[in-house]
Amino acid sequence: MKKDMLIRSLLTILFLLMTISFFYNQYQLRYGQAVYTFDIETEDLYIRDIEIVAVSPYALFITGHFLEMNGDNKSFDGISYGFSMDGTMILSRSQAGDPFTFPDAANGKTYSGTGSLIKDIRVHKQDSLQVEIHYIVNGEPKDIAGDIKLADVIKPFSYNNHKVVHLR
Repeated sequence: MKKDMLIRSLLTILFLLMTISFFYNQYQLRYGQAVYTFDIETEDLYIRDIEIVAVSPYALFITGHFLEMNGDNKSFDGISYGFSMDGTMILSRSQAGDPFTFPDAANGKTYSGTGSLIKDIRVHKQDSLQVEIHYIVNGEPKDIAGDIKLADVIKPFSYNNHKVVHLR
């Protein structure tokens, strides 16, 4: 009788420890890192497949992305864009001339392989990403700025979808 009671007690304790361990691991997976994925659309161009990975709240990894022309018969003369968080620049790209006429551009699309890691930056879901885009299209200069709330573009844990952010 005592032996059965001891075995049941040990199994119950083991079950409880395994349950706590499982939920703690799920918490770590979900809150240890966050992936923010989105596309930016302006009147003249797209910046596609932007992915920012916050690894713990103290580091940030930015993957490569695509720059695409929005529409036809457009001639660009320089494109620059930058992303910042709380005054810290996390991505800055600049291209003189028309990037869609270079040999590595195909069908109005060019790849920008940034792949950079930024340390000592705090990232929270409530933060906003400040975006600035400057370019000249068909001789007309365009300056676009906007904020993207990270909570709106967080990648869901169970499926993949890109949010499109329209900046005009």
